[in-house]
Amino acid sequence: MSPTTAEEYVLTAHCSEASIEAVLSEMGFSRNPIASLKVRFDGNTSEGSWVWRPSLGSLWQLHVVLHALTDDPDDRVDVYAHWECSWIRHPFRHYVARGYDAETGVELARRWLTGYDGDAIDGLEYEIDDSIERRLSERLSLSYYKVKEYELALRKRLPLVDGDDRGMTIDREDARDAVSPRITDEI
Repeated sequence: MSPTTAEEYVLTAHCSEASIEAVLSEMGFSRNPIASLKVRFDGNTSEGSWVWRPSLGSLWQLHVVLHALTDDPDDRVDVYAHWECSWIRHPFRHYVARGYDAETGVELARRWLTGYDGDAIDGLEYEIDDSIERRLSERLSLSYYKVKEYELALRKRLPLVDGDDRGMTIDREDARDAVSPRITDEI
């Protein structure tokens, strides 16, 4: 699992996920089965992962991630993208994100999608929300999740800091106290 970052935001498509996937397919993208689950700043998980390469053996790929807007009466999908080493040619470089470039990915995906004039749907309606509110909410939410991540990491390293008021010993009547099995969970 990895985060979908604010820097990767391309646009919000005013269509269903199936429609934007049809557009991507028509443009030469293919499903990307080798991709980690992407989680957006607000906890929304990715609905689709697509990739475009000039050829199967290409050194680079454009990775597009779709986040369907849940609880939205209008079908809308946030589109995110980044440019990266192809997982086919460079699996290790891809895994460690060497060559990762959000700016190039956004520029390519935005240019292709905003210029779309194909047959999959009759005109792709979209908006590019680069408002300060969106950017701040993404930054603040991401910061919140980073704090939670650090807190969980700390709790994992310190088994006695688990927020549980119960002690690490089990009181037994008429017998010697025993150590709780919780103290050895991480050993």
